[in-house]
Amino acid sequence: MTPPLSQTRGAAYGASGTRSRLLIADDDPVVRSALGISLSDEFELAGVAGDAQEAIRLAELEHPDVALVDVEMPGGGLFAVQGIVRVSPGTAIVVLSVDEIEGGVRELIAAGAVAYRRKGIEPRALAASLRSAITAHGAAGPT
Repeated sequence: MTPPLSQTRGAAYGASGTRSRLLIADDDPVVRSALGISLSDEFELAGVAGDAQEAIRLAELEHPDVALVDVEMPGGGLFAVQGIVRVSPGTAIVVLSVDEIEGGVRELIAAGAVAYRRKGIEPRALAASLRSAITAHGAAGPT
């Protein structure tokens, strides 16, 4: 049996010394559930959203440390990234998709996403990406 992520890498902690808070935004309920379960040892779940509008609303209410945003959800990943940056500038954003269209990735990064990862990424690698995004976003300061 594989040990929990928190035992192999250490949980991600925010500036307050508590576990970093994660917002998951994906229109597929199975994906949302799987991501929540696989990342729950390391991150506190701040909320889950099924579309861009809900992701923005939750970001405004919860101000998570990091948001994992699906590119192809209703309302669009780009709209979600732009909205999250506007309402919660301290939130690092990692976009997640099955597509890797270079122009689209550049557009998402220009809008405020810190990183792009492909769906199917191994949970430990995704957790590491989320931790790195928090660190990079904090070093750069809110946009």
